[in-house]
Amino acid sequence: MTPTAHAVRDGFAEYLRHGLLPATTPEMQKVGVTLYRLLGCGSPVTRAQLALACELSQEQTDQCLGEFPPTSLEVDPRGDVVAFGGLSLLPTRHAFIASGTELHTWCVLDALFLPEILGKAAVLATQCPASGATFIVELEPGKLGAAHPPGSVMSVIAPDRAACCADLRRSFCDHISLFRDREAFAAWSRGRTDVECLTLEEAQLLACQRNALRYPDIELGP
Repeated sequence: MTPTAHAVRDGFAEYLRHGLLPATTPEMQKVGVTLYRLLGCGSPVTRAQLALACELSQEQTDQCLGEFPPTSLEVDPRGDVVAFGGLSLLPTRHAFIASGTELHTWCVLDALFLPEILGKAAVLATQCPASGATFIVELEPGKLGAAHPPGSVMSVIAPDRAACCADLRRSFCDHISLFRDREAFAAWSRGRTDVECLTLEEAQLLACQRNALRYPDIELGP
């Protein structure tokens, strides 16, 4: 592996550990995980609903939400949350079906870490941006199931923190996709020095490490 490839992988792993926040309080962890789980039911989440589920006051809940980078949240015209941290009720190119509920993710990585947070099995349906091949990946909380077709790889980048704060999806999520194989990834990434690829198994391991480090005070899984 070249020094550049090592740098990309190391930068990607560092981002997974800390995201856009260097640390989170137990209250912020609770709000984040609870928001994921409420969105996972398939409907917009009101702030009052979130506060009640977190057993926090409305003021505490609003304060925690205000600590999250604005780019990690999407709300509808009423102010209800419709997307958070990679899990979306709005259509994207990554369909994510969790226990029969049709959702979407901002990138492939989101689909890998979300089942453990939601405590639900899920299926990811996405496409290779180079070949157009369709992928179906079966997921369990904290682990991979079957992938069809097998042998795919996931692109990764070492994101710029300031750029992600300004536009998380454009600066990070839009670059994280599945490719049919390393040859398809190489064709797509030709001329770029800011991207590398991982096997799905490697990516799943990092996704689990991400959850453990970001939510140390929350019990995850089914």
